[in-house]
Amino acid sequence: MRKIIFLFILSFFINQNCSAQNNSEINGNWNSLKQSFISKSEIVLQLTGKLQKSKKTDKTELAKTALNAKELKVECQKTVLNKDAVIKLKQKNNELNTYLVRLLVNLESDLKMKTNENVLNSMDQLQNVDNQIFIQIKKHNQICLDLNKKELIFEVIQK
Repeated sequence: MRKIIFLFILSFFINQNCSAQNNSEINGNWNSLKQSFISKSEIVLQLTGKLQKSKKTDKTELAKTALNAKELKVECQKTVLNKDAVIKLKQKNNELNTYLVRLLVNLESDLKMKTNENVLNSMDQLQNVDNQIFIQIKKHNQICLDLNKKELIFEVIQK
């Protein structure tokens, strides 16, 4: 009887340890993903600051883009990882992307700003961080699938 109790307690602690390691892996990757979203927000805020000088950029769109970048950054500050957190972060990123696309379309009509070295540098940084985010989302989703945490999957539309 003692052996059975001992084996039960031992298996309980082993399962707890494995579960903690699994959660640690998910949380670590989630934190990296959020850090990339923060970097994206900061790059967008730098870009909107540079585009303030443009005469052809719609200032309302510029302000909305900056506001959405700030909101994404605030959403990344939240520490709880659950289905709601994943949904909200995805929603804030989508809202930022909507205004960012509008801003970039307007930028095409401003030859002076679209050839500005600082603006081009920000655009390159933005492209790099978006690629990094895409890779981290794929990794996060794979970890969640492997650990049967389907509620934490960050859904993306495949291109």
